[in-house]
Amino acid sequence: MFKLKFGFILLFGLAAANARAKIDFNKNCNQAFEDIFSLKLPKANEVLSNELEKNPQNALAYYLKGLSEIIFVFIDEDEKSYKKLQSSIPLKIKNIEKYGGKSAYTQFFKGQLLFYFGITQSKFDNFIQAGSNIRDSYIILKNNSIKYPAFLPNNTIMGVIETFSGTIPSSFKWIINMFGVKASVNNGMKRLVKISESSITKGSELTYFKLEAKIFQGGLNHLVLHDEKKGWEILNTATNDWRTNLFSAYLRSSFLVKIGTNEEAIEILSNRPKGIDFVDFKFLDYLLGVSKLSRLDSDADTYLLSYITNFKGRNYLKSAVQKLAWHYLILGDYKNYRFYMAKIPHIGNEFTDEDKQAAKNATSKYIPNISLLRARLLFDGGYYDRAFKELEGKSTNNYAEKRDKVEFIYRLARIYQKQQNNTLAIAYFQKTMLVGKNLPHYYAMASSIEIATIYELENNLVNAKKYYEKALSFSKNKEYVNSLEQRAKAGLSRIEK
Repeated sequence: MFKLKFGFILLFGLAAANARAKIDFNKNCNQAFEDIFSLKLPKANEVLSNELEKNPQNALAYYLKGLSEIIFVFIDEDEKSYKKLQSSIPLKIKNIEKYGGKSAYTQFFKGQLLFYFGITQSKFDNFIQAGSNIRDSYIILKNNSIKYPAFLPNNTIMGVIETFSGTIPSSFKWIINMFGVKASVNNGMKRLVKISESSITKGSELTYFKLEAKIFQGGLNHLVLHDEKKGWEILNTATNDWRTNLFSAYLRSSFLVKIGTNEEAIEILSNRPKGIDFVDFKFLDYLLGVSKLSRLDSDADTYLLSYITNFKGRNYLKSAVQKLAWHYLILGDYKNYRFYMAKIPHIGNEFTDEDKQAAKNATSKYIPNISLLRARLLFDGGYYDRAFKELEGKSTNNYAEKRDKVEFIYRLARIYQKQQNNTLAIAYFQKTMLVGKNLPHYYAMASSIEIATIYELENNLVNAKKYYEKALSFSKNKEYVNSLEQRAKAGLSRIEK
């Protein structure tokens, strides 16, 4: 997920009459919600501080304050702020329980905060507490849905947890068993659809809950179901205010980067809203640097260096340094390439797949072949014709390294796939599987998944199942194993449906 897998609760209530005074959806809270959803966190905190001073028993204000704090730490990854969060979130939950009354929102607020808090804890390697909080979140929301079956917002986070749990790699299955989660991609997505596609009267408070569910639905259609078209249709509508909403700019651009719609991603990232009202979202400089590198722009280093220099957090730093090294390698500057590759072990963390791979590459003496690297970057940006020209007229004989020979075949297969030439794509993917099955690189496993995807889109479910299952057999491929295994399992889940 770019791994940024967070969303925001969109709140206004349908509380019982006896709970109105304790869960007060007033002007201040409405404004704070709008500010949080736009990532105007400084403004939101100011409004909420004023609200709690005037109305210290408003459970909604405690919830929004906790949500704002979680989002800031998730984005900024500041260690001191994280330590404060460890004590402030339990206190917010205590006040929500104290003042929330017998409303469906009381346990809903608690479950939502625990989920987002758990996701944030995982970024700081606090996996035991993170798992415990996500598990508690699921149980709380599940019980709340039993008690209040007509309360649609319960379905959103439950749907997210069930969907991801249905594709989790086998090495982590014990976690799901511990959680007691009903792991199912299909059931999880149905929960999201239940609220995201519900009929809601214009102006209803549930409009915002529906938007939250739509954002998750769009992301999961891409990340889990690998339906780029549907995912984009949903997110396109949900984020069309990106020029004034930084959260929308992030969601929109990160999705476009993932699906190789690079020109539009660069436009959004270059013109995203900025200023003292908005949180300083440095990760967007990383995204802009990656996007410009995919277009082979000469100034890609400017944004990657900005991220490396100014971001004081933990994630995507190793990846940013590796991509900066690639930038110099493409220019033929081997000195700077080696300089930055040598910096990778001394910066950042190994939480994301991108950072893990960068750390692994830093210990290798292998230097990427420049033409293959250019083809890879151009492909990632969606420049398929330019990528093909990098490889045109060449064969495996042009490459000395066995790794490069396999990658050459794989790159051609991916280009043919995007050019809708499925016959050639499958042939080259099959050749990649044959040549790369005993190598540590990801090409064989990924090729099997891509063949399965082609067959699935053609409704040839027998062959699709065959190749998704085959992908899980490449035990010697060690790169991106968790994400690839998740893709294969999601495919099998779709076929079973």
